[in-house]
Amino acid sequence: MGLLLLAVAAGCAPSPPALEQTGTLPPGGAISVTSLRGNVSIYAPARGQSPTAFTLDAIGPEARRDVTVRRSGNRITITTRGLGTDLLVRGPKGTVINVSAASGNINAADFEGVVNASTDRGDIKMLLPQYGNANAGTGNVSVIFASTSWPGTLHFTSRHGDVELYVNQTAAARVDLITMNGTVFTDFPLKGTAHGQSEMIDGNINSSPGSARPRRAIDAFVRDGSIRLLQLKPQM
Repeated sequence: MGLLLLAVAAGCAPSPPALEQTGTLPPGGAISVTSLRGNVSIYAPARGQSPTAFTLDAIGPEARRDVTVRRSGNRITITTRGLGTDLLVRGPKGTVINVSAASGNINAADFEGVVNASTDRGDIKMLLPQYGNANAGTGNVSVIFASTSWPGTLHFTSRHGDVELYVNQTAAARVDLITMNGTVFTDFPLKGTAHGQSEMIDGNINSSPGSARPRRAIDAFVRDGSIRLLQLKPQM
């Protein structure tokens, strides 16, 4: 049985991208994206592409002037000047993609690597076979990740917005969920506490009493908004 992952299609642009670059990126490579204005989408290589293929599609009237791409070894750096260009990035399995946006949404779906996403103004939506981190200034964070194994602590935050996480129901982890002004809910067997407008859930999931503290952790913090930690279950 497969895990319950929402079907997300990359979709097609209404017109060909103004700027397109392709190449290869061996496993273990990294892609850094800095966008001043525009949305960023992240996907696996398209059907028919090599599994090591890297693709950048830049969509917008000023894309050719707006976007700069540099490469150094197995690292690719993509930056925009803020002229309003949407970016679609496809990366191979095992790649780490770091995305920072000043104003724009970040979407990642079915990319088999690690995504670290941050936006000052915009929403973050990620559906990942592996895992990632997400931070929004003003915007909602929605992350589904299937992995049961990740190093250290994953962080999910929003200053003004909600955080919703779907975590593999078998994952063993320490969770710390805190909102300063909102509600916290989980369908894992954990209890929360409230202090005025603040709510907190702090405990271990899938860890038997008396066992060692889990090596992995999930931290979610919201200043104004709610947090939901939900179990990602197999399809029936």
